[in-house]
Amino acid sequence: MTELEFHTRRATLDDLPALRPLWEAERLDPVLLEKRLTEFQIICDTEGRVLGAIGLQLSKPQGLLHSEVFADFALADTLRPILWERVKTVSRNHSLARMWTRESLLFWRGLGFDPPDEEQLGRFPVAFGAAELGPLFTLKLRDDPFAEMTPEQEEILLKQPLREDTERMLRQAKTLKLVAAIAAVIFIVLLAIFGRYLWRYRRIQRFSPDERYSPRAPR
Repeated sequence: MTELEFHTRRATLDDLPALRPLWEAERLDPVLLEKRLTEFQIICDTEGRVLGAIGLQLSKPQGLLHSEVFADFALADTLRPILWERVKTVSRNHSLARMWTRESLLFWRGLGFDPPDEEQLGRFPVAFGAAELGPLFTLKLRDDPFAEMTPEQEEILLKQPLREDTERMLRQAKTLKLVAAIAAVIFIVLLAIFGRYLWRYRRIQRFSPDERYSPRAPR
């Protein structure tokens, strides 16, 4: 079988009937993983049947690979590299700097996943769970922009885009308020002009043409 016979994509609700038995077969919690469905990248055959999947949890700028499953483990060696290409694409899209996994198979070690040192382990995201739950392996994808920062500096940097968005929204609101005020002034001026015109028109209409233009009667 060749790579052209498979395609990868993010899991959808339609994939749950196929994923549940795969999770159960690996003694994973299907109820928990259903809630995290959007983390899963799946690989299908040309008929759309789910052949395998792997979860990718995000805690920027890091990711955690988890819950790898296959419908037929005889194809695992063929499918893993294809899934990994999909994972790398998603990682680039999210600008991830480091990847983690608890998968200890030779395939992952061959990609460069190694046990973390103390410094790397100290930056293991809390969102990924306790580091002591099992063996951990990590792979650097690119330079980590937070590598030399304290947690306080990281928080400030992460909040910066939110602050910029807020300031931009405030500027837009002020602009809209100014435009609304100008529009209101223009409307009032036009209304005054129209009112004056209407007043003059009604005043003229009080007099008939005969009254306005007929000559004076002789004495």
